[in-house]
Amino acid sequence: MFDIPNPQRHYGCRINDQIQWSGYRALLLQNEQLQIVVLLDKGSEIVQFLYKPLDVDFLWRAPNRLGDHTHFVPAGGDQNSSFFDRWSGGWFEVLPNGGPKAEYKGSTLGFFAETINVPWEYRILEDRPEQVSVALWVRTYRTPFLLQKTLTLKLGVPALFIEEQVTNEGHEPVDFMWGHHPVVGEPFLDASCVISAPDCTVEIFDDEDGPDHRMGLHQKGQWPIIKDRDGKPMDLRQMPPKNIRTMDNCYLYGFKDGWISVQNGDKGVGFGLAWDAEVFRYVWMWQALGGGLGYPWYGRTYGMGIEPWSSYPCSGLNAAVANGTSRQLGPGATMTAWLTAVAFEGSPEVTKINRDGTLA
Repeated sequence: MFDIPNPQRHYGCRINDQIQWSGYRALLLQNEQLQIVVLLDKGSEIVQFLYKPLDVDFLWRAPNRLGDHTHFVPAGGDQNSSFFDRWSGGWFEVLPNGGPKAEYKGSTLGFFAETINVPWEYRILEDRPEQVSVALWVRTYRTPFLLQKTLTLKLGVPALFIEEQVTNEGHEPVDFMWGHHPVVGEPFLDASCVISAPDCTVEIFDDEDGPDHRMGLHQKGQWPIIKDRDGKPMDLRQMPPKNIRTMDNCYLYGFKDGWISVQNGDKGVGFGLAWDAEVFRYVWMWQALGGGLGYPWYGRTYGMGIEPWSSYPCSGLNAAVANGTSRQLGPGATMTAWLTAVAFEGSPEVTKINRDGTLA
């Protein structure tokens, strides 16, 4: 009649919801190729995306470790520090404010508010050796949104499948930014990595994270070539080493198909994303390559965000409303989307990642 979760099963696809991870309620999803950890008490954040055959976890770990939130007492700070103090890396999801705080419809929305760092509800939908699927959802506090998603693993497939929808439960139109913020990092990320993406426009605005940038500011280019800060051609496909000591943000848009991949040539393994390009029309590419001056970086970070977003730039909801890239839902309206995250071996020339996780 229905599936009964079996956390004792140790073969095929399985899901365990009876664990804690650094003091947080967590979900452990596995098949024979992937192990994924999702923090229920911290925004449904994915803190492990492990490719078992090569023991490679693609996700970045921030300088601030993931600690027991029940014993964390902040010393002070502002809207930004409430996020950065608790950011331990990984992959989080954002709705409705992308970036710094925004004053919107009488409320103050904090940095990357409101779905991060809050508990999500969940329900196991399917628990069979052939497939596991779990539903997660959260209602925002200062805006009237309901965000729902399902996470699915299939036997023999090294991919995580995500289906989502956001609903405006209010009785007036509400604007929003919607984004996923996965960051890949060491030891997977190194100077042997190659980045692949579809044909698109690349845009750089200000030095958003400080003066130690390598990309030229206030420019547009065509993937993968832009200008560096000295006006010389720069190929964005090649990952620089940590000792370059820079930090940059750029934005990709105008692509027909939504996908991006990062391949480590020395390790022979890659990580890629595909997504609904009608919803997530932008990629925010954040490259923290040993740069970043002062709080919270202090030059300690080597990671890269490859982030599908509905809107841009990373300047908060008000900026997205002003430039016309924010999305809006009327009373009771719903928007759906999908994403696929995949691990792969070898060094293929990636020209596309499909929704089913296969490479073209």
